[in-house]
Amino acid sequence: MLEVITHTLSVISLLTCFAIFFWLIAQRLHKPEGKTENLRNFHCAHDPVFFNKELKCEAFYPAISIILTQPIIFFVVVQLHGVMNTVVPYQMFDKSIENLPVVVQLVLGLFVLDLALWVRHSFVHKYFWPFHAVHHSAEEISWLTTKRLHPVDDFVMGIIDFGVLFIIGFSAEGMAIAVVVKSLHNMYIHSNIVLDYPKPWKYIFVSPNMHRWHHATEKEAHDKNFCVLFAFIDYLFGTYYVPDNALPKAYGSGHNEMDDIANKNILKELWLPFKMASETSVAPASASPNGAEIARETP
Repeated sequence: MLEVITHTLSVISLLTCFAIFFWLIAQRLHKPEGKTENLRNFHCAHDPVFFNKELKCEAFYPAISIILTQPIIFFVVVQLHGVMNTVVPYQMFDKSIENLPVVVQLVLGLFVLDLALWVRHSFVHKYFWPFHAVHHSAEEISWLTTKRLHPVDDFVMGIIDFGVLFIIGFSAEGMAIAVVVKSLHNMYIHSNIVLDYPKPWKYIFVSPNMHRWHHATEKEAHDKNFCVLFAFIDYLFGTYYVPDNALPKAYGSGHNEMDDIANKNILKELWLPFKMASETSVAPASASPNGAEIARETP
């Protein structure tokens, strides 16, 4: 119990440092009046406030993950590890990678992590959308939105991550560094920043603008831009969508009740996905070929 409390306090301290860091940057990047489409002009997408309106829900998710979701994932992973060892090869490339330079390990680690993320991210969009919609319900996206994951969504993605990394992951030190880099970059692309990369870099690396289109309410952007590091993975899988010289008109899950931040709290946000899932389960099969689309409404 003491370890959980210590870990929780450490995470809170770290998140507080991130909050101050991103807020200080935002103070230098005020959003230009009446201007939203100067994509390479480094500025804020939303007004640079320390506490935005999403905080009343987002503030709870790091603690929920530490206290509830992560222990459950750890327990299940331990059980699965013993079973999978007898069925599939464990980290099949580990021996070949462990003697490579750390920089090469880092690049390979980042690629493996992002590939695993594409697999689990596309999976929850298609099969667990009501729960992943919590993450997309933010109308003002910030670095803290990275932690806005419903426990069911967090659990499913954690197990898929384990399955993919069990087979193609590796335990060299480059992977440990890659995990940190990926987490920091994920916060960066969710942060209150408008920034696009020039060609060809925009097809290689994920920019804040690319991920903003992932959170867009426009139908053309649904189920696109799953990666957080390498844009070319999305490009190769046909899930890349970044219009030139344009930003989304709005952000949200497309489900009116879920996106209504003014009339919900953390408890309602945790309950709504179950309501959405029950509505989806009784929807006509012809309503949409994609489970994610069934649950989305016209904003």
